[in-house]
Amino acid sequence: MALAAIAFACAVLMPGKSKAADNKGLWPVYEQALKGAKYVDLTHTITPHIPVWAGFAESAFAPAKAGADIEGFAKNGEVYTYAVHGFEATEYNLKTDQLGTQLDPPAHWAPEYPAIDELPATYAIRPLVVISIVERVKTNPNYALQVADIEAWEQKYGRIPEGSVVFVRSDWSKAVARSKARHLEGVPRRQSRCAQVPAWAAPHPFSRP
Repeated sequence: MALAAIAFACAVLMPGKSKAADNKGLWPVYEQALKGAKYVDLTHTITPHIPVWAGFAESAFAPAKAGADIEGFAKNGEVYTYAVHGFEATEYNLKTDQLGTQLDPPAHWAPEYPAIDELPATYAIRPLVVISIVERVKTNPNYALQVADIEAWEQKYGRIPEGSVVFVRSDWSKAVARSKARHLEGVPRRQSRCAQVPAWAAPHPFSRP
């Protein structure tokens, strides 16, 4: 079913005139809604072995080095260490931004759709719908979301609410680990248009098929 995002959970828990409105602060919101909420960590840690599409070059990871001479502290090219400098850091040479836990803007799929800078911050605080294709990906790592998957979800749970964010759960990284398959990047354009962006959010909102 659709999962209510934080803002909507707050609205349900505090109908009418709320304490938050009286106090003009967020502490009541935290105490009444966020303090007892269930939090789900969706982090997919970026590591040298993180699964990525085979069409991208391999990223490189190394200890961070000084980029210039810093008198009395480090020389250009010197690796930072706890023993000498009091800290360590990591250097990332990323060949793509398509890795880890991320939000792909609609423009990732087609140029007429909005880019990340055209989406308001509130885009990420709204009702969330999760459509699972995990079982299909287990037998076909290149399986992509189909309109039939969306229709099946709506038949079971009801119409996707207007303005919702739709996530697709594939567990693709697990399928790749099992099969070593070469995953194909992309979601068919017709399917991608089933996700909805309200007209006020971007100049090129999605439309349903």
